[in-house]
Amino acid sequence: MIVKGPDGANKPQYFDDPAIDSLYQMVLILGEELAAAREQIHTLTQLLDDKDLLSRMDAYEPDAAFVDERRAFVDRLLQPLTTLVETEKSG
Repeated sequence: MIVKGPDGANKPQYFDDPAIDSLYQMVLILGEELAAAREQIHTLTQLLDDKDLLSRMDAYEPDAAFVDERRAFVDRLLQPLTTLVETEKSG
């Protein structure tokens, strides 16, 4: 079965249930984000340790920009499922 993507182009459907395809897409996005985040965390931790710039025990309080970025990430992660739910409700 072929479904239409957001830009109107054909998008393959791998599973019988479109919800499973959306979940699969979400897991792939999450995996990509996790791999990038782990690499960044490792690099930053190594730099901080090598330069003795910051103790791992120092307190950290996220600023508003970080909170907004995290919210945008969660929204992007859940977008395929949100779209599917909206489609099912209207359909």
